[in-house]
Amino acid sequence: MKILKYIFISSILLSLPHIAPAQEQSETAKPWEFKGVSVSADLFGYIGRIMNDYTSSEVAVSANFGNRFFPVVEVGYGSTDTTDETTGIYYKSQAPYFRAGLDYNFLYKKSGELSNYKIIGLVRYGQTTAKYDVTTPPLTDPVWGSEATLSLTDVEASCSWMEFGVGVQVKIWKNLHMGWSIRYKSLIKDGKGDRSEVWYIPGYGENKSGCFGGTYTIIYNIPFGK
Repeated sequence: MKILKYIFISSILLSLPHIAPAQEQSETAKPWEFKGVSVSADLFGYIGRIMNDYTSSEVAVSANFGNRFFPVVEVGYGSTDTTDETTGIYYKSQAPYFRAGLDYNFLYKKSGELSNYKIIGLVRYGQTTAKYDVTTPPLTDPVWGSEATLSLTDVEASCSWMEFGVGVQVKIWKNLHMGWSIRYKSLIKDGKGDRSEVWYIPGYGENKSGCFGGTYTIIYNIPFGK
């Protein structure tokens, strides 16, 4: 009887290491469990005027599913009002823009101190419909020698693009977090017209086939349940 009792207890103890991971896996195997929402504001766009001739303001809302998937909607407003020092071309534009996409947290399984950090991969689709004004200084016709000035007002341009990037988020106090991201932007539609083309695309930047951008955000998490 003692031998049977020993074998029975030993078999239970040996099975525990296999049971525990299975339980842990069941806890982490809920990628679509809703855990809350977060709201954020981008600070990087406000200092854009220092490095560029345009600026933007932006807020975002995201949902937390299993601390792994974060569907995101970003809404902002971009503007520029500048004259090129070399060419003398005056350009003005301002318009709202939006992006929608998904963040993926590579540290979703971490616990303890590491649970206060997120390393994310992100993808976004962006779109805007902007109106712009452009005025050029007098231009000399190379054939007839006459001068003419191009002046366009409220030219409409519908633009769209994709963004791919990585980012980091860290908890600084209770539900308050800060984060940054680096993004590569690829233009899908540039809204080029018959007589001119858009120079600045709100939410994207200068009209190029590809460019880099970034964000520096303050984030407030609103938890759901425990």
